[in-house]
Amino acid sequence: TRRKIYGKLRKDFCLREVKMSSTLAKKRKIEIPKLHYHVGFIGSGNMARALVEGITTTGQVPLSNITASATSEDSENLKMMKAFGINTTTSNRDVILTADVIVVAVKPHQVLHVLGQFEAIYAELSKSHVTPRNLRPVIVSVASSVSISEIERKTEVAWNISGSPVQGHLPVIRSLPNVAASVRAGVSAYSRGHYCNESDAVPFLSVFTLCGHCEEVAEEYLDTFKAFSGSGIAFMSVILEAMADGGVLVGLPRAMAQKIAAYTMIVREVSCSSPGGTSIHGLEVLEQGGLRASLMGAIKRSIERAQELRPRLQNDQS
Repeated sequence: TRRKIYGKLRKDFCLREVKMSSTLAKKRKIEIPKLHYHVGFIGSGNMARALVEGITTTGQVPLSNITASATSEDSENLKMMKAFGINTTTSNRDVILTADVIVVAVKPHQVLHVLGQFEAIYAELSKSHVTPRNLRPVIVSVASSVSISEIERKTEVAWNISGSPVQGHLPVIRSLPNVAASVRAGVSAYSRGHYCNESDAVPFLSVFTLCGHCEEVAEEYLDTFKAFSGSGIAFMSVILEAMADGGVLVGLPRAMAQKIAAYTMIVREVSCSSPGGTSIHGLEVLEQGGLRASLMGAIKRSIERAQELRPRLQNDQS
């Protein structure tokens, strides 16, 4: 319950900043540029929902340009997606037919099964003389522990153009965003595949940078990033809880302590410690309690766990 409160406070703060920026742009008669790309989501879980929320908040991608699929119309996640005003479907074919950027946002053990449908869908489209909006959409996997090489083995497709058969690999990107994308404060590490050049990555970057910062890294560092940035949100939530408890300990009402803790955590890169002041004395207590070492150990353990899960994931997929 507490984490939901902190999340809502941080979200309200960030959305207020977005609205203020939008209002200021209108007052100054600054036209917010629209992106012409169409974005599709296969899978409508938490990460897909966070990305859709962040993208739609900007107003830069028309809602009609976004499509999300799920296995059932009764899916609660799909209903939530529909509430954003975007297109929803139970057919992955619809996503492939309309998207320039296809975000594969299913669970890791389902990724290769879903991608295995692409070859058949392309063959069916070619046979029925239906041409997708984009013959080479960029495939973006947001699943951990599924490598680019595994994805690329499933994304070699064939189609006909004016009766001439063409075969090739779709451009692939592995990206690990975090749920802060929902308030446009996310960080996404990404790696390009062997068949994805810089121009292929432009649609992906245009869309994902709407939700925060994007950082290209070697694929070997993606699991490290996942532990550092993704799990780091959970670690920060624990610190927020502890800060609020500290406020209650010294007499603040809990609601006030929670709000102050949430807003305090938003401040970045500001030096708050003056010689002999209150902050430096408090930091001394944190050092004595091992906060720094505990956070470093938590990140290290998260990375180790990601490495432990990879063989189990491979067994599930085989």
